[in-house]
Amino acid sequence: MPPLLLIAAFLLGACLGSFFNVLIYRLPREESIVRPASRCPACGRPVRAWENVPIVSFLLLRGKCAGCGSGISWRYPVVEAASGVGFLLIAWVDGLGFVLLRDLVFFSLLVPIVFIDIDHRIIPDELSLGGLAAGILLSFLPGGDWKGALAGMVVGGGILFVTAAVYHKVTGIEGLG
Repeated sequence: MPPLLLIAAFLLGACLGSFFNVLIYRLPREESIVRPASRCPACGRPVRAWENVPIVSFLLLRGKCAGCGSGISWRYPVVEAASGVGFLLIAWVDGLGFVLLRDLVFFSLLVPIVFIDIDHRIIPDELSLGGLAAGILLSFLPGGDWKGALAGMVVGGGILFVTAAVYHKVTGIEGLG
């Protein structure tokens, strides 16, 4: 893959990483992911466009809100950088094609799922059902296997359903979801 495309993959991943941070913060709180615009959690001041540039803004602001000086979590640039590196590596391994699209879509679901699960021990339906829909749709791309995707959905979903039902029956506590 040409180096310029790898750089573009990193930049796209970092920018999407900024959006993943919105998902990570807002989905568990059942807040809109669209409005209001990003704001400081401490003082509520809206984040200006130049303060929202992935990784760079955090460094320029020295990890503090431009309004109140409150510290900004290192999680934000870590998610942005990890997303950028993930996109770069996936592009490097996959090359251009439908496989790249598929892998970037699933990586884009995986990042917020991992961090939300670490923080809240939940996986929001918006992400798991989005992954289900993406899997079905992407299985119709050239090289895809819609029958295999459907079988995987039924078997994988069935195993998780049975596991959750047995756990609930044995412990009386909801264990999955």
